[in-house]
Amino acid sequence: MTSAPTIGDDWESSLRQAFGVLLGHPLSGFDPEAEYAACYSGNWLDESGFNRDPAWLEPAALAGRATISSEHLLLLDEVGYPELRFDPSRSVFEIDAAAGLPAGFGDELAAVKLAGSDRWPQVGGAELVRLTARHGVGPPAGAWSVTSATIASDGTLLDALRVATGIGDGFDSLVPYEGGDPETAAAVAAVQHAGLRAHLRAFCDPGSDELALCRQDMRTAREEVGALVARWEGAVDQYEITVRRVGP
Repeated sequence: MTSAPTIGDDWESSLRQAFGVLLGHPLSGFDPEAEYAACYSGNWLDESGFNRDPAWLEPAALAGRATISSEHLLLLDEVGYPELRFDPSRSVFEIDAAAGLPAGFGDELAAVKLAGSDRWPQVGGAELVRLTARHGVGPPAGAWSVTSATIASDGTLLDALRVATGIGDGFDSLVPYEGGDPETAAAVAAVQHAGLRAHLRAFCDPGSDELALCRQDMRTAREEVGALVARWEGAVDQYEITVRRVGP
């Protein structure tokens, strides 16, 4: 006889079903062996000054042993959502390669850059901490900033979607949302769990003034087998949240 599912199993299966509805594509259709991340980017990172906070370069944070947060960066401005915690080891840094770095540091930055130019290479935090350890010094103040802040998660698609939509570790973390038009309600009507259905209404409205879901981006990414899974644009284009594949 098959045993009844545990609460944890029910929670995970409920999340998977709900996110499949939100994405319009079951999670089983994504590579389960790949690594995924939920990233916060946009103008507000720079305007708040958080992208240059020295906490990003703390050795424990860069090595993935600690997370950091800021009171200025919120997912949505309502009571009940968990504090955003960021993982510097998986975030992306832009470095001024001409800012008096030790000999060889700039060349090694260029070799591991993810994007950017030779003058302003963009590199992952895990690479940056390795180079800092090798050269005994990191980039000087004013010569670096964070361009994409990764919200802390366990690397799975399910967890990246969970933190991107302000969901905690259980059903009691859900925040009901009654806004949106009939199209918004219809988008999550097939979500089986009522609490998740009410919570995800806030994250499926393409006309939202806070976090607008970009459905066309999601469809295009699937058609092109791209890295993007989901994208939300924040208020007045000041920030965006993206869930994407970041590793093989």
